[in-house]
Amino acid sequence: MSFCLRLDPTSPGDQIGGKARSLLRLAAAGLRVPPALAVTSDLFAALRAGGPPLPTSLGAPDALAALEAAARALATAPFPPGFAETLSAALAAFDLGPTGRFSVRSSAALEDDADTLAAGLFLSRLEVPAAGVEAALREVLASALAPGVLAYLARRGTGAGALGFAVLIHPFTDGDAAGIAALDTSHGAPTIETHHGDATAARPQLADALARLSARHGPVEIEWVATGAEVTFLQLRPYRRPARARGTPPGLLGWRWDAAHNPLPLSPAQAGLVALVDGRCDTGLRQRVVGGYLYYAHAARAAPPRQLGSAMRSLQVLTDTRLREPSPPLEEALDAFVEIYEPLFGVVQPAARAAREALARFLRGHGLDPTVQLVTLLAGVPSAARERTSLARAFARSPDPAAREAARAAYLERFGDESPCWDVAEPTWREAPARLERRLRALGGADAEAAPDAWRAAADSIRAAIPPDQQATWDRLLDEARGAAGAAEDDDALYARVQAHVRQALLREGVRLTSRDVLSRAEDVLWLPLDLVRGLARGEATATREETARLADDARRADVAARAAPPSMAGAGLTEGTAGIVRGRAGAGGVCIGRVRLWSQQEGSREHAPSGVDPEVIVARTILPTELPLIAAAALVVETGGALDHVAAQARERGIPAVVGAAGATAAFEDGDRVVVDGDAAVVARID
Repeated sequence: MSFCLRLDPTSPGDQIGGKARSLLRLAAAGLRVPPALAVTSDLFAALRAGGPPLPTSLGAPDALAALEAAARALATAPFPPGFAETLSAALAAFDLGPTGRFSVRSSAALEDDADTLAAGLFLSRLEVPAAGVEAALREVLASALAPGVLAYLARRGTGAGALGFAVLIHPFTDGDAAGIAALDTSHGAPTIETHHGDATAARPQLADALARLSARHGPVEIEWVATGAEVTFLQLRPYRRPARARGTPPGLLGWRWDAAHNPLPLSPAQAGLVALVDGRCDTGLRQRVVGGYLYYAHAARAAPPRQLGSAMRSLQVLTDTRLREPSPPLEEALDAFVEIYEPLFGVVQPAARAAREALARFLRGHGLDPTVQLVTLLAGVPSAARERTSLARAFARSPDPAAREAARAAYLERFGDESPCWDVAEPTWREAPARLERRLRALGGADAEAAPDAWRAAADSIRAAIPPDQQATWDRLLDEARGAAGAAEDDDALYARVQAHVRQALLREGVRLTSRDVLSRAEDVLWLPLDLVRGLARGEATATREETARLADDARRADVAARAAPPSMAGAGLTEGTAGIVRGRAGAGGVCIGRVRLWSQQEGSREHAPSGVDPEVIVARTILPTELPLIAAAALVVETGGALDHVAAQARERGIPAVVGAAGATAAFEDGDRVVVDGDAAVVARID
């Protein structure tokens, strides 16, 4: 058996897997690829030999335990005689260039079949030092034994035992820009997307490569990395053009739907606030409401550096000062909103991101994967999110009605200005306490709390491994990033305060206009264009009761129509999932089998779980940080967000699996579907 092969045109395609085969095809087309070797599928078979049998389906008794046992056996099985020495010699023969590290990538046999690409199902490790390649190799091989993989193969009539699984190893390729590109010549020009950097100089070469490859292979998709105009190609696979994005407005090239924070259409009042801050605030973002939905784009901005701690303290003082008057005129409330909004989103949030990114760069510079380390290092930070969770737990644990009432009052005192969604038209918890109590009661028994100091062991381990002269830098960057994590949670509570301030000013104006017979009811003020309401408040505009009633009714009908036809998740910078299985990003580890409950922020969504003995899996487009403590679930799946966002962070604290960025999940699953949620592999699959 050949366990380790340097890739060349004679490499046996059935042993090296789809990613490795694609490098050979790219090279055959005359395109630049990294030198590489393949650890053949023979090694996977050898390490599996003698191990425990795999379950035939995830519905089988003890299926998860059987998969875990198989993965443990693979992790501890000895390498075949001579393999470690052969691998070490092969790695030493590479010229690693400036990075000095390797990419260790899955290369399954089925990864170049358009119908079974298994996109993202298997693990890859990047920026791996030579000494870590063996461990990374075992991790990648073990990813073939994940529950999501078994479900995926079962849906296609293939057993895990028949999976040919190789591993591709090559020097890590860095560049100024990287991304993906695709071409289906039957549907127009190439699509070129960047994960980071500016691909302007590389675009001509990418377009030429796509044209050549598609002429030979049909619709194709490529992964690439570029330094200036020099492009290195990392993978070629068949391309299946996504369906036309539903409801994506024309003329928004470069704009993205803000589905992570605003998954529902905005009321006219909220749309007016968006226009107000877009015109008056310098935050580095442009915002626009189209078809009821909020879109954003990055804008050029040279913001002076600010120390996050002092910026947040100054903002708290400003907020307390500007909101001291409980009943200001509408224009004063709007001025306060603008004055607080600009430093919140233009200084505090960018400074928090910069602190986290600085820590990530330090980790990468020392050979550590920040996507793995940061989730632990930034946990347990004192913040509004932890306080919110603590107050919700206090209600869930209350032994009698009096204690529950006291716990509810404490929650409202601290977070009563919040509401189920970021829209000024939505009543706050303080205005609708019964809705809050229904959410709190739905929690049932409170989940266990994670140890608040669990991050310290990871931090101390990293500190001990870095050179002594860099430990002070490590301490500073970690302290700043943890402070940033707390600020990034506290800003939600602060924003809720200022938005509630504007809401009350609008409702007071609604009462005044109703008394003057301009409105039929005070709450209609939230469904009128904000500029009209401001004009009426200043006496600069006029309207009859019939005119305002018609405008409000039209706005409500438009809201209903927009909710029935939301934009595609492709408009949020994500891709749609396929029926029955959805891939996202790892939010919190662990595996759970349960029944889907589709979560909706719309009024009238069910507050209680469907009946059944299986645990409940919440599937949502997004879940706001203010909602998370009010949701009882065995696992969370959201279409938006990343590994360091609210859903993932709170899921880790609760010790439940979470998959984030799982685009298409709400369309792929229905209430009551039985699914497996694999938080480690970031896969959700229907198993009925």
